Order: sequence, then C-alpha cells, then structure tokens
Amino acid sequence: MVGCAQSPVVDEGIEVAAVGPAHVLAKEGHEGQRVVWGGRIVAIENLPDATELTIVSYPLDRGDRPKLRSEPGVRFILVEPGFLEPVQFAPGRYLTVRGTIEGLDQRAVGEYVRDHPVLQSEHIHLWPADPAEWQSRARISVGVGVRF
Repeated sequence: MVGCAQSPVVDEGIEVAAVGPAHVLAKEGHEGQRVVWGGRIVAIENLPDATELTIVSYPLDRGDRPKLRSEPGVRFILVEPGFLEPVQFAPGRYLTVRGTIEGLDQRAVGEYVRDHPVLQSEHIHLWPADPAEWQSRARISVGVGVRF
C-alpha cells in the first residue's frame, strides 16, 4: 500500500499555481494567482483590521511542510484579516499558507529596503513548535512479531 502526504491547506479540487515567492520577485504578472507557500515567521504586526506576518520562505515537501534542512529563501508578507495572537504566531514558528498573490511591497530588513511579495491569506496551518510532532500519526507496518 502506498500512501501520499496530505496538504494541511489544500483540499481536493482546489487549484494552486506552482509559483514561489522568488518567482514573484523575478517576474511581474503573478497577481491573483492562488499559491501555497511556507516558512518561518520573523515578525508579526497587528493592525486595526488585519495582521501582517513577515515570513522567510522555505521549500515545502510533498506534505507542504517546510523543509528545515534547506536554505531559507526570500521574505514575504502574509496578510490575515483580523487578529492573530502574537504569542501563538511568534517569530521562529513555522507555517504553511494558501493564499492569493497581491503584488510587491517594499519593507526594511535592518538598514536595507527590499521588495517583499504580498500574499492575502486564505488558510493558515501553524506547525507545532516542536518539529518532531510534524509527522503524521498514521503508521502502517507489516511483519511478524513474536513476544515472550
């Protein structure tokens, strides 16, 4: 029996584009596309009607989990309508999100000003703080066991 990893943010029938944050920086014209991105939260800002998360992107595995052993990519801004608790969505936590590309915004990273892709959130999956808990609990094993 072969199992495949399930995405925590994409249900069957939802189409997503194979476009990453670096693609948005490299070429215009991705606005309005639905994508799945993930990474590590580096900052959170609660505004009057939304929360903005600054996230450094990571490549995702087949289960849409950030690949922690990979090099981080570009930063992007995630806009979530309403309030997100800063203690729960703290810098250092990992997430995967499905959303729609809105374009680019310039943001400071220290003394540097960089373009950041902006993503309007549709569905956020915040991974457990301990990456050892990211694995699926379902296990299949076949064999013969003898116990004395």
